Amino acid sequence: MSKFQSKRTWAGVALGAALACAAACSASSPSTSSRLGGGGSSASGPAGASAGANLTTGATGNILTSSGGASTSPDGGCQHVEVNFVPKIPTIFVLVDRSDSMFQPDNTTKVASWAPLKAGVLDVITQLQSQISFGFGAFTGQAGGKCPIFDPIAPALNNAAAITAVYQPLVQVSGAKGETPVIQVLPLVQDLLAKTGNDGDKYILFVTDGEPDFCDDGDPSCPVDALVGKVQKLSAAGIHTIVFGLKTSLSSISNDTLQAVANAGAGLPVAEPFGTKALMDICYGCSGVAGWKAEWAPGVPDCTPTSTAQTLGTYAPAGGTATVYHPDPADQAALTAQIASVVSGIKSCTFDLGGQISVNLDLLAQASVSLEGQTVPLSKDNGWRMNNSTQLELVGTACTNWRDPKNTHIDFNFPCDIIVVK
Repeated sequence: MSKFQSKRTWAGVALGAALACAAACSASSPSTSSRLGGGGSSASGPAGASAGANLTTGATGNILTSSGGASTSPDGGCQHVEVNFVPKIPTIFVLVDRSDSMFQPDNTTKVASWAPLKAGVLDVITQLQSQISFGFGAFTGQAGGKCPIFDPIAPALNNAAAITAVYQPLVQVSGAKGETPVIQVLPLVQDLLAKTGNDGDKYILFVTDGEPDFCDDGDPSCPVDALVGKVQKLSAAGIHTIVFGLKTSLSSISNDTLQAVANAGAGLPVAEPFGTKALMDICYGCSGVAGWKAEWAPGVPDCTPTSTAQTLGTYAPAGGTATVYHPDPADQAALTAQIASVVSGIKSCTFDLGGQISVNLDLLAQASVSLEGQTVPLSKDNGWRMNNSTQLELVGTACTNWRDPKNTHIDFNFPCDIIVVK
C-alpha cells in the first residue's frame, strides 16, 4: 500500500486550546430534514467541519480529501487540501444602565459604579474587538420628559473607537431624576442586532443597579414582569441576555429580579419574582399602568384565576440557575477581569467550512466528532448535526459541554472517502 493510500482511512481536524473568543449556542432551531442527525436520504449535499487552532486568525487546518476525479497519486490516494475554518462572529451588545444611582458613591466604599464600569467595558471591548462584533448603548429616561434617553452604537467588528467616542463623554443626566426604562430600550437593541452582518450568535450584556421602571416610579412589579416577558421573547428569537447586577448599598434591585431576568435570558424557567403577590394580583395591579398595558398590544390581559394571560412573563414553580454576575465597582482590576472572562469564555457551537470542501451527507454516519476525547453522537437534537451544505453545529448537551471553559479541544473526523472537493 502506498503512502497516499495509508493516509486515506481517516482525516482529523482539531480545534485546539487556543480558542478564546465568544458566542454561545444558537438558540434558534434551524430548519431540519430527515437527513439531519442521521445521514439519511440526501443527494450528495455537502456538509462540513473543520477547524484550526486560533479563532483570532481565521484558522486553517489540513484535511486529506479525495476530489472524486483524477488522483494525484498513481494508486488513487487522497489529495492534500488546506481547509480554511471560518468561525461564526458573535455579536454582543453592551447595554448599560445610566440612571442616577450609577453615579452616586456607595456609602461604604465611596465609589460610584459608572466610572470603573466604563473603564472595564472599554478595556474588554478594545481587547476583543477583532473577534467579537460589539455594540453599545447607555440608557435612562426622565419622568415627564424624554423616555427613553438612549445613546447607541450599532454592532460591528473593530468598534472600540466608535464606542469610546460615545461612551466616554456620557455623564449623569441633568434635571429630573434619571430612571431605568429598559423595557422601552430592548426593542431598539433588537433592531440593531437584526442588522445585516450580525449573523452569528447574539447576546445582550445587561448592566444595571436598579429595578426597571417606565419612568414613572410606580409599582415595581409591573416593569419587572414586562422585562421578564421581553427578555423571554428575545431568548426565543435567539438573543440571549447576560445579567451584571451592580449591588451596592444604594442599589434598589432585588436578587429575585436579577435571577428572573438572567433565567429568562438563558431560556431557563423563571420563578415568580414578586414575593407574596399572586400573578392574579399582578394582573389587577398593573392593568392601570400605561407602560405595562402597552406591552400587551395587540393582546389584552385576563386577570381571571384560570387564565394564562395574567402576566407578560411566563413563570414556573421553580426557576433555573443562570449565573448573575456581581462585579465589584470598588475593585477595578477584578471588575475588568470578570467582564473579560464572561465575554471571552463563551464559545461558538457553530462551525463553518470555507473554500471548496464539502461532505457527502449520504455517508455522514461514517464521520465522527469528539470533545476532549469523548465521542459526541450524531443527532439533530443532542449531539452534532449538519445545518446546511457547509455548517456543523453542536446541539443540546454537546453544546453545553463545549461551552464549559475546561473543555478546549474538539476533533472533527471525516473519512477521506466522503470528502468532496468542489
